[in-house]
Amino acid sequence: MYNIKAAAKVLDMPKVTIRSWETRYGAITPARSESGHRLYSDQNLEDLKWLKIQVQEKGMKISEAVKQLHASRKQFHPADENIDTDPEQKYDKQIRELYTAAVDMDTERFNYFLDLNFSLFHHRIVFFSILVPLMIRIGDAWENGQISVAHEHMISHIIQQRFAHFFRIFPVSPRLPKVMALCPSGEHHQLGLLLFTLFLRENGFPVIYIGADTPLEGISEMVNKQDIELVCISIAHPSLRPTIEEYVNDLSNASPGLQFVVGGAGAEKMEAGQNTRLMGSDYNDWKKWLTEELL
Repeated sequence: MYNIKAAAKVLDMPKVTIRSWETRYGAITPARSESGHRLYSDQNLEDLKWLKIQVQEKGMKISEAVKQLHASRKQFHPADENIDTDPEQKYDKQIRELYTAAVDMDTERFNYFLDLNFSLFHHRIVFFSILVPLMIRIGDAWENGQISVAHEHMISHIIQQRFAHFFRIFPVSPRLPKVMALCPSGEHHQLGLLLFTLFLRENGFPVIYIGADTPLEGISEMVNKQDIELVCISIAHPSLRPTIEEYVNDLSNASPGLQFVVGGAGAEKMEAGQNTRLMGSDYNDWKKWLTEELL
């Protein structure tokens, strides 16, 4: 992320021009820091570079250039931004390109295709409809002995960095409950937790992301110090259900008002408790939960 001074330097543009194109013509929508300062993403800078070329080199009016930019976005970003129900077929080319780069352990090419996809599609489509099928394919290849664990770790690390980048983009609301997100001890699969954290951050929730294989020791102290009101826990295997119950019981005793959201494939047949909500993997269910219970 770039503040406006850094963005102006990278783009070789006056700050007043950036502000004008943003506020008067609606060219881009930067994020905001907690103190309200503008924060520009790589995509914001790419859009501004494109607009600059149209105006300075092609003689186009800025208003017309912005219209063209927004029209190109609508071509790739459906208005409803629904998650595709059959991404394997619709985005097969994008998934295959990333998978091949992953198998070759070509991180430069892998990041190139990631950047390309984020420039063409809404970030939600990239994460849910391209990267989720990709990681399933990589996991299957690892289990079948077609790729090494090093391949899987390398790609998982790159993708986790992309999630972290987007976590920083969205402004948070101090009026919403503070959230902690974690996978319990023994659980190393965190893709589902990352997706749900992204969903929460998109909707303004301040989330402390702890991540995979988090031991119970010390969590209750952190919950109290950070005034956490909601803990999100994800497991991929049913064998960890007793661990979930241990975490919920221990943290509830330490913080009686604490609420929990439990999800992941391993939690599908668990029973919800008085302070525990079971969450599926359907994005529309997440939105319904958010509307009915929290907002």
